[in-house]
Amino acid sequence: MTWLELVATVCGITFGSPELANNIDKVATEYKVERELILSVVWGESRCKPEAHGTSDDRGLMQVIPKWHGPRMKRLGISDLFDPLQNLRTGTDFLSALHVTANPKKALAIYNGGFTPPNSSYDYANSVLKRKALYNSLLEQN
Repeated sequence: MTWLELVATVCGITFGSPELANNIDKVATEYKVERELILSVVWGESRCKPEAHGTSDDRGLMQVIPKWHGPRMKRLGISDLFDPLQNLRTGTDFLSALHVTANPKKALAIYNGGFTPPNSSYDYANSVLKRKALYNSLLEQN
């Protein structure tokens, strides 16, 4: 399976566009975060829906909360969290700052539940990492 096929399979015909695949690739390269991990977070947070809007004012593909990420957004020049590339850049910048490549479970738990994450956030982290492993195996079958 190719990367484009994986994104289309995971996100479906409506949301799994080549543009989404390319945007994830772009921020993955920019932040040195695995694209499969970003896709797994996108699926876990929004089911790949760029217009997703959560109950805590979390927005877009990676469900970024403007109240908590205002300084990050300002630094990155982000003005629209419903814009897929801006949202991916903000969420991936945060994951990178949390050292997701060094300690993915802890970083993902913090991403989900704050700096003192509840146990449920570790369940979230485990599910993201399981999904990422599945995505990696599907890509390796190519």
